[in-house]
Amino acid sequence: MKPDNNPLSTYGLVAGVVGQVGCLILLIILGTLLLGLALDEAFGTRPTFVFIMLLVSVPLSTAAIFLYTRYKAKQLQGTTSKKEEDISE
Repeated sequence: MKPDNNPLSTYGLVAGVVGQVGCLILLIILGTLLLGLALDEAFGTRPTFVFIMLLVSVPLSTAAIFLYTRYKAKQLQGTTSKKEEDISE
């Protein structure tokens, strides 16, 4: 069995990861925005918590991108090394 060196499958995998990261960022930003709005409503301070939570979402999104892409890279390396072991046998 030959390894799958098709660039289209690699590009498809990368496009899938990019799409997942985009959705993750969107969820983080929407979540922090809604949390900020809820806190502003509860404490009666209109733009304060929204602004703070949006500032918090920047490093949170950056950390999420880093951790998720590192996880996917390790997962991809594990599958490629497993395929190479199957081929060598």
